[in-house]
Amino acid sequence: MTAAPAPATAVTAPGTPSGYAVTVPAAWDRVPLDDGARERAVRRIVARGFAGRDDRPLLRAAVERELLSAAAEAASRGGLELHLAARPVAGVVVPASLLVHVLPPEAVGAPGAAGLAAALTTGADPAAVTVVELPAGPAVRRRRTLPAVAGEDGARPGSVVVDHFVPLPGAAAGPPTVLVLTGSTPRVPWEEGVVVLLDAVARTLRWT
Repeated sequence: MTAAPAPATAVTAPGTPSGYAVTVPAAWDRVPLDDGARERAVRRIVARGFAGRDDRPLLRAAVERELLSAAAEAASRGGLELHLAARPVAGVVVPASLLVHVLPPEAVGAPGAAGLAAALTTGADPAAVTVVELPAGPAVRRRRTLPAVAGEDGARPGSVVVDHFVPLPGAAAGPPTVLVLTGSTPRVPWEEGVVVLLDAVARTLRWT
């Protein structure tokens, strides 16, 4: 994976590392989360992805909706950072996103990765939630498939979402602060390749 490290970002949690760093593909863009700037950034990304492909206006509009929605959701969650991509795969431009955000202890409600996995399994397919070992420490991986959603500005296709929940090490007993890496891509025949990439990005996480 040709990649570039994102700058270390601060995470506030007493007794834990002061921040983290994660490496994303060099072709992905970090997008600011304030309103006007994120919309301009998304449109630049889409324009670059569709350069020389003016014969696909409906697909271009769908990709732009997907990335604008991802950016708006990232802002609403109080995201720490958001990376977006709209790159050709097998001749078709495929959007993808990676959001990094934090769950405070009161939103976690269970100590350790195993307890967090048990909480996330409630109401979900148990096979979709697993405890994994990352270089940054024990984590919980959750894979979800979301249905298509109709909206006033057009339908959004179904998507595959992969979350990595990584408890900050060194916290006191009880529920930890959890760093969450949420990656998403539309349901497409080559979605598994994007999922593999998102798993690889999670393995680059390190504490600072």
